[in-house]
Amino acid sequence: MTRYIPRIPKNYDGPEITTRRMSELLPSVLSQVSDKYQERPDLILASWPEIVGPQLAPMTQAVSFDEGVLYVKVKNSTLYSLLSKNDKPKLIESLRKKFPKVSLRTIVFRIG
Repeated sequence: MTRYIPRIPKNYDGPEITTRRMSELLPSVLSQVSDKYQERPDLILASWPEIVGPQLAPMTQAVSFDEGVLYVKVKNSTLYSLLSKNDKPKLIESLRKKFPKVSLRTIVFRIG
């Protein structure tokens, strides 16, 4: 006569508790979400007004980001000159701090 052996479910860890506390899971989940957020270069375009500030945001527009180059459209030649000569290094540094996983080489300003 065959003896009945109970079936053990797949991935059974034994009699240990399988539930986890939110305080244990939340930091790792938030870290993963933050990493995914940082890896998306398209978010640079969306955050441009925040980076450049409320005074210059209406006069500039981040148009595209391609191969480490951010292209920004500016309203006039005076603003173009000020941004490209004076504020460009500061803006690049701010973008690199906010998006450390995105490779940003330079910013190209265009009048338009």
